[in-house]
Amino acid sequence: MSDGIVRRDFLNGVAIAITGAATGCTRHSASSAAAPYPPAKTGLRGSHPGSFETAHRVRDGERFELDPMPVSERYDLVVVGAGISGLAAAFFHHRARPNDRILVLDTNDDFGGHAKRNEFDVDGRKLLGYGGTQSIESPRSTYSPVAAGLLRELGVDITRFDTAFDRKFYRNAGLRTATFFARERYGEDRLVLGPPPEAYGAGDPEMAAAQPEALRPVLDHYPLPPESKARVIAIETSGRDPLAGKSDAEKRRIIRSTSYADFLRRYWDADDLVLSVYRQRLLGIWVSSLEGVSAASAFNTGLPGGQGLKLDAHETNEEPYIYHFPDGNASIARMLVRRLIPGIAPGTTMTDIVTAPFDYLALDRPANPVRIRLSSTAVRVRNRAGRVDVGYMRAGKLARVEAKACVLACYNMMIPYILDDVPEAQRAALAMNVKAPLVYINVAQRNWHAWKKLGASSIANPAGKIASMSLDFPVSRGDYHFARTPDDPIVSHHLMVPLIEDAGMDMRTQFRLSRQKVYEMHFADYEQALRDEMTRILGPGGFDFNRDVAAVTVNRWPHGYSYTPDSLNDDPAEQEVRMNTARRPVGRVAIANSDAGWNAYTNVAIDEAWRAVNQLWHAPDGAAATA
Repeated sequence: MSDGIVRRDFLNGVAIAITGAATGCTRHSASSAAAPYPPAKTGLRGSHPGSFETAHRVRDGERFELDPMPVSERYDLVVVGAGISGLAAAFFHHRARPNDRILVLDTNDDFGGHAKRNEFDVDGRKLLGYGGTQSIESPRSTYSPVAAGLLRELGVDITRFDTAFDRKFYRNAGLRTATFFARERYGEDRLVLGPPPEAYGAGDPEMAAAQPEALRPVLDHYPLPPESKARVIAIETSGRDPLAGKSDAEKRRIIRSTSYADFLRRYWDADDLVLSVYRQRLLGIWVSSLEGVSAASAFNTGLPGGQGLKLDAHETNEEPYIYHFPDGNASIARMLVRRLIPGIAPGTTMTDIVTAPFDYLALDRPANPVRIRLSSTAVRVRNRAGRVDVGYMRAGKLARVEAKACVLACYNMMIPYILDDVPEAQRAALAMNVKAPLVYINVAQRNWHAWKKLGASSIANPAGKIASMSLDFPVSRGDYHFARTPDDPIVSHHLMVPLIEDAGMDMRTQFRLSRQKVYEMHFADYEQALRDEMTRILGPGGFDFNRDVAAVTVNRWPHGYSYTPDSLNDDPAEQEVRMNTARRPVGRVAIANSDAGWNAYTNVAIDEAWRAVNQLWHAPDGAAATA
């Protein structure tokens, strides 16, 4: 049953003026007035105010005329998008042709794209968090020679994570996974701890399934009516084959064409209360309701109800989930930039990158062979006489640059709006890549005594606005050290998706409607939801939001994960054609980004960058090659 994906490695506006005193949080200024330092900004980040408005003008039909504009600069390559894919494209080209001049444009005020670094200073101690792309997922089994080779060239030795990530830290601290049941849905507020660590054998409680005999006592504590509880217990622990008597081929057809919600209704007699228990379980992976994802993909993601089908075992991931920098894959983006921009940061290793200071004023110096220009939104790209014109808006002014070639490593669904002469079939294919919206909230806490007292390291919240919350990964690298005791400050991570739940609504429709809700919410809305639910869940452990929270960063991603096809919504044969059509080069313009691989993983972003630059290098007659 290999119809889905196991885990994202990404796997969030309105300008407001709220002071730290008004919110109970401390805003941290940039390192100096002369040198802006975006990672230290708190408040509303991710797709932050000022980063998307110009793109929305283009989406809404405004056309930017380049002919009246003089060419201000000329480059060998212009890359649109300074996420990992765009940076990798610049890196590959610069390595092959070090004398070429490269310009990288990005609409955000920081590089890295979704690989967003969040920094906090809590009582003189630096804390790091990931505001997007989380980890290096399964580098031994899923990384191509190109992607794995790039990590090695940057200095990433994956064996070093074996000691950097303390896999038994929370287990040894007596903390477990937990689920919070809210009174509005379940009649009372109740925190139910998961099975003890020994119930998972050698597995990781965050990844593996608990043994059924250990799970039963936990389920008995769920605040559900007897009939609903009995159904949950059966779904979770029973070996019954819900499709007994059907052939394997028929079973596969059913689970691929039936939503997870409908499967539980039809074959496990699940009512709405039973379904609500699993409501948040698909959000971290698929960012979808139970109605929007096939049962096959849900089972591959680890949800119960299919263990008795006796089909070939779905793809299992034997690699531990430990390949994590304290700032997520922002460290990979920083290593790429350090290699591209001479003198921007000291050091050469995967250890010193974690705390290396970056001089953002060095990003766009004229003497650099590679320049990275932030807060610059591409609004028009066109092929012209064997070259490429690129128009972009910066500080309210339109500029025009010319290049021998261009890589569009931006959100792929924007390409038909900014790139001239995209064939109609390609426009239609690109429009199908509707990105999934989500919000990662990082909270700098002065201590984690409440978590310790409650006995939880991560908490699912099926009926809440905040779908889940967890303490930071126990990772130390170089002179950056994880919080070893409950007295130490720590970052907690919170997932929020304004979920649209409607039977019959496909994922793309869900994403579009949910995205609108994400944009409509102010920072104050996110913070209020966070304040309310942290207080309710952690309050019994002594948590006080005003006292214990030092700062909040809301990483808002209205366009988050790349759209990943699912059998409920997409025909596999049609999807293969769609993917190849969408990423075809147009003249001297090639297309990268993980969107081009229709999968939100760092290795995909790197592979698509390699494909794009190779198409340009081997371009016949002034046009990029399609192979």
